[in-house]
Amino acid sequence: MKLNKIIFIFFISLIPIYSFSVRAQVPPSREIQKAESMEEARQFIHEYTARFAKLDLDPFMELFSKRAVENRMFPYDDIREAYRKTIEGSSSIVYTLDIDSIQTYPQRVFVMGRYQITQGLKKGGKTVLTGDIQWDLIRENGSLKIREVNFGRSR
Repeated sequence: MKLNKIIFIFFISLIPIYSFSVRAQVPPSREIQKAESMEEARQFIHEYTARFAKLDLDPFMELFSKRAVENRMFPYDDIREAYRKTIEGSSSIVYTLDIDSIQTYPQRVFVMGRYQITQGLKKGGKTVLTGDIQWDLIRENGSLKIREVNFGRSR
């Protein structure tokens, strides 16, 4: 009887330890995950604009998935070639973005906004492009990447 009492007390004493360890394994709430995704998307967009402004193609293209599509028709290789030509012809790029919305989903983020690109040209002069832009970002190998980007130009 005494042994049963000791075993009972031992198991009762384990309950608080077990309940703490179970709570520690609960995944973060949906609100916390959503806030982290929104902040990660803002950081991604900041990185995108900073890398574009540095005029270094390879680090910039690391932000794109190899499955990326631009304006619903241009695959990754065409996107890379277009940015290569843009960067080669530029003496500077200033990219500003006003984010209208960030929508988070499991494993992806959808961002909409308006952009303005001021491109200093190597041959002289500058070009200013403005319009709406949308990014569909997916998670690949733990990082956000552009799966699809769609943009228009204002006249």
